Amino acid sequence: MNQKSFTEIKELMNEWIRLDYILPEDIPSIELYMDQITTFMESKLHGNKRNPEDKILTKTMINNYSKNDLLPPSNKKKYSKDHIILLIYIYYLKNFLSINDIQNLLKPVSDNYFQKQEGITMSTIYEDLFQLEKEYGIKIRESVAEVYEIADNAYSDKDDYLKTLTMITLLSYDIYAKKQLVEHLIDTIAVKPTSKEELKEVKDSIKQKERQKKEAAKQRNRQAKEVTKLKQRQEKNSANSK
Repeated sequence: MNQKSFTEIKELMNEWIRLDYILPEDIPSIELYMDQITTFMESKLHGNKRNPEDKILTKTMINNYSKNDLLPPSNKKKYSKDHIILLIYIYYLKNFLSINDIQNLLKPVSDNYFQKQEGITMSTIYEDLFQLEKEYGIKIRESVAEVYEIADNAYSDKDDYLKTLTMITLLSYDIYAKKQLVEHLIDTIAVKPTSKEELKEVKDSIKQKERQKKEAAKQRNRQAKEVTKLKQRQEKNSANSK
């Protein structure tokens, strides 16, 4: 059994808490093909792997993200810097959020900032969040260290297994509580599904507008015919008077 002592765990914690991130300046500004993106992500985030054979990003994943409207369409099979930023967010979020939640969370970003060139852009958002996450990473490590001390003190005269079990339980509870909060926050920004009644109202409104357009077109045709007939009568009367 490859069980580490609780002291060894403390020594390895900083190594295990992988908060590797892609620096804003490292994201290519030129468009990349799919193969180039998977290679880029692999080179930058390989330290986050639990097992060497794990994949950071694959072609199938990218295609699935596009099919599920998580990723805007490519430009002739080329992906922009904004595409890569979205893929980075998806990579982290998919570990604890559903595809539907990720879609609800990132859709406003895609709708309002994707390929925007001035003001607040995808790049400026990424840079701001990167800095905040970098600073918050210090607090995360301090929080984990605090959990270690709680577990160590709770079973100071017991075996290392109970200490490790306590630490895992406390960390899991922390993750569970924060995940619930994240899901509720997403619900506050998610677009409310259209009810059957609302959908019927929209369809009825569209049909009414179409009927109005057809009626207006018929009215214009009638007026045009009347004008034509009037001109013909005037021309006929003019010819008779001569």
